[in-house]
Amino acid sequence: MSADRDHRDSGGVGGVGYRTIAGGVLALIVLLFIVLNRDETKVSFVFFDAQTDLWLALLLAAGGGFAAGFLMSRARYRR
Repeated sequence: MSADRDHRDSGGVGGVGYRTIAGGVLALIVLLFIVLNRDETKVSFVFFDAQTDLWLALLLAAGGGFAAGFLMSRARYRR
């Protein structure tokens, strides 16, 4: 095993780590959930309300969660 390899993602199938596989499966589940929820709904933001498609609200929430997690993990590795 290479010293450059991330010890938290060692192992896996065909050179792909378990964390990568789990992340891909989770992303597929979230995408399927978003695609299946296509009704229109009322979304309450901090200062206003909006009528929008549920899939769009879910996509924005998932994207915001991804961005926050990515930025927080990058800040942790800079220390």
